[in-house]
Amino acid sequence: MEACGIFFIDTNIHVIYLICKYITCILHTNCLFFTLREPCKKTSSADKAKILLSSIRKVINSRFPDLFDKFNDLTDRRKRKEYAMAEIITGSLFMYIFKETSRNAYNNNRREEGFRENVLNYFGFNLPHTDTSDDVLRELPPGELEALKAHLASGLIEQKFFRKFRFLNKSYLVAIDATGIASFDHKHCDHCLTKTSKSGVVTYFHYVLEAKLVTSTGLAISLASEFIENQQDRDYEKQDCEQKAFVRLAAKIKKYFPRLPVCILGDGLYPNNTVFDICQKNNWQFIITLKDGNLKTFQQEVALLKATSSKENVYRANKNTRTTLEYEYLNDIEYDRRYFSWVECNETVVNRKDKATSHQRFTYITNVTQNVQNIVRTADSGRLRWKIENEGFNSQKNRGYELEHKFSRVSFIAMQNYYQLLQIAHIINQLVERSKQVVALLAEHSKQTIVDLWRKMTAYLIFSHAQENILTPSLPD
Repeated sequence: MEACGIFFIDTNIHVIYLICKYITCILHTNCLFFTLREPCKKTSSADKAKILLSSIRKVINSRFPDLFDKFNDLTDRRKRKEYAMAEIITGSLFMYIFKETSRNAYNNNRREEGFRENVLNYFGFNLPHTDTSDDVLRELPPGELEALKAHLASGLIEQKFFRKFRFLNKSYLVAIDATGIASFDHKHCDHCLTKTSKSGVVTYFHYVLEAKLVTSTGLAISLASEFIENQQDRDYEKQDCEQKAFVRLAAKIKKYFPRLPVCILGDGLYPNNTVFDICQKNNWQFIITLKDGNLKTFQQEVALLKATSSKENVYRANKNTRTTLEYEYLNDIEYDRRYFSWVECNETVVNRKDKATSHQRFTYITNVTQNVQNIVRTADSGRLRWKIENEGFNSQKNRGYELEHKFSRVSFIAMQNYYQLLQIAHIINQLVERSKQVVALLAEHSKQTIVDLWRKMTAYLIFSHAQENILTPSLPD
């Protein structure tokens, strides 16, 4: 046999020769490919900071173009006005946008001339001392900042930013939950809630009930907030509570978003007639967690009819796990002269590597009539309630915003205003973190984190030369 001018006595030798030649060609081609490839470009720390600063500026200018004008419209009770109202409020807002851990830490950076000049050049405002801002926030009616926050969220809705996340292409998912923001061993103000330990130690604390628009991608946008607070002369037995606060919170949601189609997501505290009445009155949908002890007569009827329930199975898999989801539902279950639907999802997750298996059960009551087309979406949407705890409260407590830090130790009004500014900053930063430029920075290296990017930004603001940066228009007077 002849091949390429060479004679082979054995056919097997010829096959081996061809295989070796084929492998040699592949190796040569790959070597040439890797030789000609451009080296992977890594963005420098300074450039990362510039990209992040530009992204913050771009989000504010494009998504909230009237933000600074709105700040100037806030009530200003100062007699002496060294800074414009927009500078006072913007300075406090950027304390949270920059994820400063305290007013003192923010002031330490402010003392650096480069930091002040860079903030002025990038964002167009002078940084006031945080004590100056605090004096204003002690006098500013908290409702004004909350109304402004609702205006910003409404703007995003009008821009159709959340349109693709609507439940059944109609309603926006609004998760309700409460969280603690401060506790004291002494009476902070007349609005403190109290609890007494078995040993007689009294703790004073503040809680707030939140309504956040949540999405499957992890967004948690504050729509309205209601502080759970004691009124003067109330005793322990008549303390304010989460259920009472929900009535006031629901009124705020309806006031700020009167025509918004809403689907309320709540935990096991919320399946009760008060919530059902409010949702019926406002024409809201709801998907509420149903614990084993909730609505006993409703669950008794479910138990009787469960054998007739409709079922739907879904299988999902990725490289690490295999998941089986078994959905069940019943419609027209009567409770106190109303009719609701019952939804249950049993989830089984098997780890591909070690075959470890985990089981979870999720049960909901809803006023959305169930069928084969919407059962999966209903149960999956109910589970998004966790977003308010994880992407909402947990992020604000443990990822730079310091929600539980006492930014004001003496004024309840200032505490509320700081809370509202934190919520606005969190809205802005969520959009920044999902911008194409920042996502690209995070994709450069598997260990690149949001926390590290923000640290680089702070270092850049302190140490870079301000004259190297492009000036931006100043805030309105």
